[in-house]
This record gives sequence, C-alpha cells and structure tokens, in this order.
Amino acid sequence: MSDDAESPRDAGTVVWAVLNPVAKRYAVARHSLERACADAGLPAPHVLTTTPDGGGYAEARRALAHGARTVIVGGGDGTVRAVARALAGTGVELGILPLGTANLFAFNLGLRTRDPRLMVDRALFGIPVAHDVGWASWREIDDGRAGPPTPPQPFLVMAGLGHDAATVLATGPDAKARLGWASYLARGVRHLGSAPLSMRVSVDNAPARRLRTWTVLVANCGIIPGGIEIFPGARPDDGYLECLEVPIRTPTQWASIAWAGITRHRWHAAALRYSRVRTLWAVPDDPAPLHLDGDVVGMVADLRVRVQPAALLVRRPPDTDAGDRPRALQTLRTQINPE
Repeated sequence: MSDDAESPRDAGTVVWAVLNPVAKRYAVARHSLERACADAGLPAPHVLTTTPDGGGYAEARRALAHGARTVIVGGGDGTVRAVARALAGTGVELGILPLGTANLFAFNLGLRTRDPRLMVDRALFGIPVAHDVGWASWREIDDGRAGPPTPPQPFLVMAGLGHDAATVLATGPDAKARLGWASYLARGVRHLGSAPLSMRVSVDNAPARRLRTWTVLVANCGIIPGGIEIFPGARPDDGYLECLEVPIRTPTQWASIAWAGITRHRWHAAALRYSRVRTLWAVPDDPAPLHLDGDVVGMVADLRVRVQPAALLVRRPPDTDAGDRPRALQTLRTQINPE
C-alpha cells in the first residue's frame, strides 16, 4: 500500500499523495511532486500507491487517519473518485494530478495540462473551492435477479443509465488506451439507432412517471473532452445536479441534438429534456447498463442518486497560476508548524 514504512514523521507530514502506479505519467508526476515540495521548503510528501482492489479509497482513509489536511491524488477518474469518496465531507483539501485517459473532472475544472510542473503546482498551491458530490446507489443483477442496494458511491461528473453506458461498455481497453475519449465517440455512433428504454423516473421524491428514453444522465459538470457541452451552464458548486432525458423517436432527431451541441443552446433540440434535481430514482423495465464518470458499473435494476452540496474542497488554479502561490505556501507551512 505504501512506499514508505510507518514512521513518527507521519503525523507532521502535511502533503499526502495517493498515486496510481500504472498511470502513464506516474513516475514523472511523482518526481515533480517531490521536487516541488523540496523547492518550497516543505517536508517530502508521504506517497501511497494504489492497489487494483482498493483503487485509492483505503489509501486515502489511511492518510486521514494520520491527520492529513491535504491529499494529492494522481490517476484517472476512477482513482480520483475513490479518493473523493474518502475525503467528501471531511474538510481535507484535494489536489488533483490528472494522469488518466479522460480525466473528466479535471477537464471541467481546467486542471489538465501536459506540463508536469504546472500540474503539480496547481495541486499544491491552487485555491480550495467547495464542490458538490453526486452519490449513486443501485441494485446489481446477479443470475437474473436484483440484489440489495449497494452502498452509495460518488460520481464527480456524471452518472449515465442506458445506451450511453452501453457505449462505454462496448469500448475495449485497447481502443481506450490508443484513442482516449475519441474511442467512446466512435462506439457511440453505433448505438444512435438503438431503441429507447422504458423506465419509471421519480425526481425529488415526486410520484414516478413513465418515459421512453435513449438514456438518463445525471451530472455535476457539463463538459466532456473535445469541448462538447452536454449540460450548458452546469456548475459543480450550486447544490444541484443536472438531469437529461433523451426521448428519441426518429433518427432525424439526432441532427437537432448535434446542432444543440455545436451551438451550445439546449432549446434547439426538442429531443433533449433538461431539469435540475437533488434526488432521482430511475427503474428501467429491463436491466440496463450504468456508468459513473465513464467507468462501467454493469447491468443494474435501478439507480438512486442524490447530491451532497459543497462536500469536497478541490484546489483549482487562480486567475494567474502563480498569483496566490505565496499565500498557499504560507498556509501549508502554517499547517506544519501551527505555533
């Protein structure tokens, strides 16, 4: 779990890092983080590496148990989500090193960069901003039967139930590694003609209504890589989740959806139904695929979603990346020596 043995200095270490060792830029990111801490006169970061089973949650919990007030996460959306699950509601600040294929959350927050030094600088010295967290629970299908509801799992960008999840499910790891987010778009074209799904949906505890839809998306952020705005104007800090239903009836309706995406005007697409929600419960007539932030969960019998407002403090770049660095550095040093 850790690259370092337990030692008395753990309690005095301000910067903890949870890094995915199989990420492409892991070695460069780790070296840049260690160098940045040394250059700023901070103690060496206490680095924990993830395991395939834990994904980062257990490592983040360990950092919290040792009094961490800052946790840097390096990896893809799954690693970031696992660490966010541990940190949500604790007041501990999260810095993100986007090292994965899509890094949807980092993309929306303006954190993606090819410069490892800038990436680390933003994670260490960015301004902490409170963000909402979406929580999802579902019933898995096992041997044709629905199991009990799962413990709530977080999503930071969006949860998708229906054919958009089928698109992600159909995208193999090799294509994802070669093409990145373009692999999802290529697969998505093959599902445009799929028949809509029948389901019941209840929003904010209102009576359920029936609908037929290509997918149901519930989102905390609005943009996917490529600059495509699924939810124009969405904010991850307003205490709401955005909801989208796509009740496609004819293939020609995809043209209006494409136009809405290009022009960024939701009202141009009659086949798109938007709303804002705090809770949602969707029950498809037949099991349907589910994804969280582009990571497939599998076939599920239902989906329950809620928002936890202002639950996660994420470090984001100020107007000028170097502008607030001295103040952030002083804050870190104060955490080391509170006197």
